[in-house]
Amino acid sequence: MGFALGLIELAKEQRGLRRRLTLLPLALCPGLLALCSSMTFKDFFKRQIMVARVYGIPVRIDYRWFLIFALSVLLIASNLHKSTLQLVTFRLPPTDVLSAWILGIITTLALFLSVFGHELSHALMGLAEGIEIEEIVLHPFGGLARLRTQPDSPRAEFRIAVAGPAASFLFSLIGFVGAKLGAMAGSNSVVAVCFFVGAGNLLLAVFNLFPGYPLDGGRVLRAIIWKRSGSIRDATRIAGFCGQLMSLVLIAFGVYMALAPTFHAYFMGLWSVLVGVFLLGAATNVVRSARAPSLVGDVMGPPIAIEPDLLISRFIDEVLPLHRQTSFPVAHDHRLLGILSLEDLKKVPRSEWRNRRARDVMRSVNSSLFISESAPVATARQVMQRNGVGALAVIADSGKLVGYLRRGRVARNNKDS
Repeated sequence: MGFALGLIELAKEQRGLRRRLTLLPLALCPGLLALCSSMTFKDFFKRQIMVARVYGIPVRIDYRWFLIFALSVLLIASNLHKSTLQLVTFRLPPTDVLSAWILGIITTLALFLSVFGHELSHALMGLAEGIEIEEIVLHPFGGLARLRTQPDSPRAEFRIAVAGPAASFLFSLIGFVGAKLGAMAGSNSVVAVCFFVGAGNLLLAVFNLFPGYPLDGGRVLRAIIWKRSGSIRDATRIAGFCGQLMSLVLIAFGVYMALAPTFHAYFMGLWSVLVGVFLLGAATNVVRSARAPSLVGDVMGPPIAIEPDLLISRFIDEVLPLHRQTSFPVAHDHRLLGILSLEDLKKVPRSEWRNRRARDVMRSVNSSLFISESAPVATARQVMQRNGVGALAVIADSGKLVGYLRRGRVARNNKDS
C-alpha cells in the first residue's frame, strides 16, 4: 500500500519539503502492478486464493497481500496515534490507540477496494467491448485485470484504458467530498479516512495516465497511434519506448534523491530506482513483443491430433516415436475434445496400456487448453504458463482445430525475431 504510506508522510506536521517529495516514488507501485498483465510470479508468489466472483469474473488475492495489509495497518495506525497530521487546512491531532488501529484497518481496506474498483472498471469495459475477462488479481501494491485477448480496435483499447483512471478520479472526488463533510461535522475519523482515500486515488489516477506503456496512459497513447498509423505493432513499439524513457527518468530521479546534498533521501531514492527498473523491464518486454510475431496464427504449428478411441499402447508404439512432443491434441472430425499430456500418461500403469484409450487419460477440453488463432502471442504465453500443459490447441472462429502451439515454439520465434 505504497500510496497510503506516502500520504502519511505528506501529512506529517513540520516535515518540510524533503518529506513531501517522498510522495511521488511511494505512489508509483499501484499503477505499475495494476497494468502489467504480462508479469509472472514464481513458486510461492503464484499462490492465490479466490475470494469472490463479480459479474462472473473470478477475484483472487495474492498471499502476500495479507502481509502488506498488516504492515499498512500498522504504519497508518502508528502515525495516527503518534503524530499530528496536517491534511491541507485541517489539522488532525493524535488519536487513542484503539481508534488508530480501527482507522488503520478501515483506511487500508478502503484503499485496496479502490484498487479493485479501478481494475473492475477495466474489466467491465472489456466485457462491454466483447472481450472475455479471465480474472482480477489483487497484489500487495495493486491489482490487475487479465483480458483473454487484446482489444480489436483503437476505440476499444482507448475505452478500456481510460476506464480505470476515470474510476479512480471518481473515487478521489467522493473521498475529498467525504473529508469536507467530515470536517464540517467535526469528525476527525471521517476526515482521516476520506482524505487518504481521496488523495490515494488521485495519485493512482494521475500516475496511471503517464504516457508510458504498460500504464493506462501508455495504452491511451497506443490507441491514438494505432488509429493514426493503422498498425498496432508500431503503436505498441512507440508506446513501449515512451515507457522505457519514463523509467529511465525515474531511475535518474532516484539516484539524485539519494546523492543530492539537499535530500540524502536514501530509502526513497532506492525505492524510485527499483520502481524505475521494474517499469524498464516491463516496457522492454513490450517493445520486444512488438517486434516478434504478434498473433498465434503466425507461430502455431500443425496439429498432430489423435483420435479419442486410440489405445494408449498404439499411441506409444506408433505415434510417439514419430512426433517427439510432450502433449497432443485429442480431436474427432477436427473438433477438439482434450489434450493428452505425457505427464498424465506416466500415471497409467504399463499393464493398462492395452486397455486404456486416449479419452480415458486426456485432460478434457476447457478454456485453458485452447486459444483463437487471432489471439496475441503474449496472451497465449500467459495461458500456457498456467495451464499445466505448456501447450495450447488453436481453434478457428468456426470451432475447427487448425493448429497446435507449444511453449518452445513461441520461445524460438521470439529468439529469431
